[in-house]
Amino acid sequence: MTVKLAPRPANEEQRVKAVIKTGLIDAPDNTAFQVYCELAKDITGFDTASFSLFDADMQCNIANVGDDDDKPGSKGLRHENNICSYVLLDTEPLLMEDMSKDPIWKNHPEFLKGNAEWYGYAGFPVTNKDNFALGTLCMLHRSPKALNENQISLIKKITTNIALLIDSQVAQKEVTSQKILEALISFQKYDESLNINDFKMFISIISDVSVDETEASSLIQKGLCKSD
Repeated sequence: MTVKLAPRPANEEQRVKAVIKTGLIDAPDNTAFQVYCELAKDITGFDTASFSLFDADMQCNIANVGDDDDKPGSKGLRHENNICSYVLLDTEPLLMEDMSKDPIWKNHPEFLKGNAEWYGYAGFPVTNKDNFALGTLCMLHRSPKALNENQISLIKKITTNIALLIDSQVAQKEVTSQKILEALISFQKYDESLNINDFKMFISIISDVSVDETEASSLIQKGLCKSD
């Protein structure tokens, strides 16, 4: 039996580019996001809370609490039975007190087979400053469970903070890249005979990283550093 892909947002191409730009898909770092999952779990009382980003094909777990099987960096295909993929399609959360009674998701294979582990579901989109739904903050509960209006409001604030953090990280990377590029241009203007390896060596030296004197000979000759 062939499993179809989940529907994609209308701005999918631009959305995916924004996700890749975060750098978190290839290098998932949960240190800054774990606390948000813990807060969401505490606020809602759900068994699990997880923050994921979605590239073109996969749901990529960044941070998680309550489910030891869902490790940061793990990935799952965005197929038609991947409920979190549908959270990306709307600006409002996808809330189901009991998935087994939902008109659509009661037909999920896990319920049809009778071995479903999760019943309560709450999925919130994480939308950046350009209105791209980069990912989701999703919560699961082993028995039916609903959120009240105050809890919904608080989780929305958490997803806003997650998006702000991501936007800040992306902006900082852009600034850093621009500064490095400007430094390289200035470095080569100082002496056109210097190459990219000399520049890397120079960056290492000013960062207090010990380097071999032979490898730094060009910089020593140019008077940019001296032997210690």
